[in-house]
Amino acid sequence: MKLEGEVIFEAPRDRVWEILNDPAVLGKHMPGCESLNETGPDEYEAVLKIGVAAIKGTYKAKLRITEKQAPDSYRLHVDGAGKPGFVKGDGTVHLHEQDGHTRVAYSGDLQVGGLIARVGLRLLQGISQKMTHEFFVGLGSEAKSG
Repeated sequence: MKLEGEVIFEAPRDRVWEILNDPAVLGKHMPGCESLNETGPDEYEAVLKIGVAAIKGTYKAKLRITEKQAPDSYRLHVDGAGKPGFVKGDGTVHLHEQDGHTRVAYSGDLQVGGLIARVGLRLLQGISQKMTHEFFVGLGSEAKSG
């Protein structure tokens, strides 16, 4: 499943970069996030409670940031599993400053398996896009207030 889009933040690129690399801020705005803990440089473990249609569950995920080029881009790797199934993903985040605002473009591929995959690709795609939008709206409010 492909996830991609872009969001405009009403903040300079350095501020947006700071937010995108702050585990406390990320955990606060990540839908369903119960905890996000740093386990090493640019490595995190998360516990997420997520429901898709009638399938709800808790996932434990490992997130790793690589190819970091501050304040321009990085690659994100996600590997999570729970009773409802698994999620593996790999994507990139690019920041572009425009007239005092920052355009964040993201693109990635997700693999979903197990019980949750039975929900159907169309529904999963819609829910993933909605959760990603909520996440970035929350980060946008942080960027404005800082």
